[in-house]
Formats: sequence, structure tokens, C-alpha cells
Amino acid sequence: MKNLYIKARAPSRIGIGGGGTDLRSFFEKYEGAALNVAIDLYSYTKIHKNHNGGSLIISHDWGFTKTINDLKLEFDSNKKDNVDIIKAVMLDCNLNPSDGYEVLIHSMAPKNSGLAGSSALLVSLLIVMSNLAGKSILDRKLLAERAINIERNILKRAGGFQDQYACVFGGFNFMEFKKNEQRVYPLRIQEDLISELHSAMLLFETPAKREISAAEIEKTKEKDITQEGESVERLKKIKEYAYKMKSALISGDLQQLGELVHLSWQEKNCLPNVKNPTIDRLYEIALKNGAYGGKLCGAGNGGFLFVIAELSNRKKIIDALDKEGARLVNFNFDFEGAITWRTTY
Repeated sequence: MKNLYIKARAPSRIGIGGGGTDLRSFFEKYEGAALNVAIDLYSYTKIHKNHNGGSLIISHDWGFTKTINDLKLEFDSNKKDNVDIIKAVMLDCNLNPSDGYEVLIHSMAPKNSGLAGSSALLVSLLIVMSNLAGKSILDRKLLAERAINIERNILKRAGGFQDQYACVFGGFNFMEFKKNEQRVYPLRIQEDLISELHSAMLLFETPAKREISAAEIEKTKEKDITQEGESVERLKKIKEYAYKMKSALISGDLQQLGELVHLSWQEKNCLPNVKNPTIDRLYEIALKNGAYGGKLCGAGNGGFLFVIAELSNRKKIIDALDKEGARLVNFNFDFEGAITWRTTY
């Protein structure tokens, strides 16, 4: 007899502008905005019932196989096995590990890359498990909100609100964050401009490693915001730049877009626990070789470097950064967002 498998994938994302203004402590008081694009570094999930008692978790990324028999959470965002994320989604979907499931997870985005890989994984898990439970979530906004609730309230992890929407919707999106409402505006971009953007956007895996977790970085930012620290004024500027970036992107002015990303990064790089001397050095090299602008992906302190440059400077930037140990990561934009499918074998 063939087994039924439910599978899903969710894209990761590049945060172009507005990062940090999607923190609840900021947007509930000052409102926030973010511009991002989904990319084809996917997080995959496969699930089926194995009927052997307990649930088997398999991760090819971290090289482990683990059986879980309960849904007790450890609340340790530094752990590398993602088991808490799986347990939290099972809790949300009312699935019992003793019913005997086999869950395979695989993320193309490396941990601590700043590309929202953990949110993409959570979204892909939520799709397959809600499907398995017979309660598929067809509304994309509701799916993203469920994912946010799991990450912020069940797992109690600090962080912003943009990642889950980006991983669910796919494509280029502009988002606004207010006290009682979050809005997502999918941007309609002509094919020629999409190709131009792809030729101008570069992503590099850097040798800079985070010394603290993204959740800890976000906690520090939230504390500074709550105490009316200097982060508030910097985040207000970052929000203003996000609106200007949206206009530059839609009009196809890549030089202005890159320069705005640069200005925004100068503000974000001064937020608590963001700065990393290796990233600063690599970014200066990119600028000296013709980049319009760029930024570190994600919360800060380490991870992937995002650069915007004219096509004629692309090879020069790639070669210069490669000599410093920063490897070009090829990607395409994703316009499907999170998807699920079923198969038997």
C-alpha cells in the first residue's frame, strides 16, 4: 500500500529596507514599514504517518534524527535542531506526536544567514501540519498571522513581523505595520525591470559569524526602543528610507535604490549589537568597486551581505569580495510564495 506524503516549501527573503521598524515595540507607537523580496532559497517540509509510535524528526541540514514523544518546549533559540519550532506548530495544529508522524525538514538558507530561514521553515511546517489536521489555511494573510503567533507567542522569540509575510506571499512586497493592523502590498513590477533588478542584486555568504542569536539582538533593540533610546530616531529614518526605496524600485531607478539602501544601512549599523568589523570591511570593498549600496541581511552582527550594483561592476565586486572569503550565492526571485502538494509512493 502506498503512503500519502504532504509536502510544502516556503521561500526565504532579502530585506531591502525598513528592517527593525517591524518590531512591535516600535510600530505600535511610531508605525513601521518594510520592503523585501522573496528568493528561491527554500525551506522544505515533508510529513506522513509512520504508525510506529512517537514522531520521528529528520533534518538533513543538521544531520540528526530524533524521536519526540511530547510537546514540551525548551525555549532555547540558540539550539540548532529546530525541534521547538516543530513542536510549537504541532501544538498549534493540535497534532499529537504519539500518533506517529515522520517529519523531514530541509532549509537551503544557512542558519544565521539573515534570510529568514527559520520563519520559512515554520511557514512550511504550518502548511503541511494544518493540511494533515484537515484545517488547511487558504488565506495567505491569516497563514502569515498564524506563523507570527507561533513564533512570537508560543515560542516567545523576539523579532519583527515582516519575515512571515514575505515567506507566505512571495514576490516583492511593501508592508506597513500599525498598532492594530499590518498591511501587505504586493508590488507589480514589469518583466524587464525584474530582469534588471536581478542583474543588479548580489548576495554574498560572508565569513562573519553572529556572536549572539538574532532573537537576542532583537531583544536588545526592543529594550532600547522601550527606553526611548537613540534607536528610536534611527528607526524613524529607516522607515522614511523604506518609503523612498519603494518609489525608487517601482520607477526602476536602481542607483537611487542602492543609495537609499546605503543610507538606511548607515543608520541600522549603529543600532545595538548590529555592527561587525568583518562586514564593515567587506562592504567598503564593495563600495570601492562600484556598488551603489548594500546592507547586512537580517538582524545584524553577522550573516549574508546584500549589494546593489550596475551590471558593468558586477564581476569586479564579485572578484574583490571572493578574495576576502565572501562567496557569491546565486538566487532567483520567488513569486509563488509558500505552496503545498501531496504525493504517494
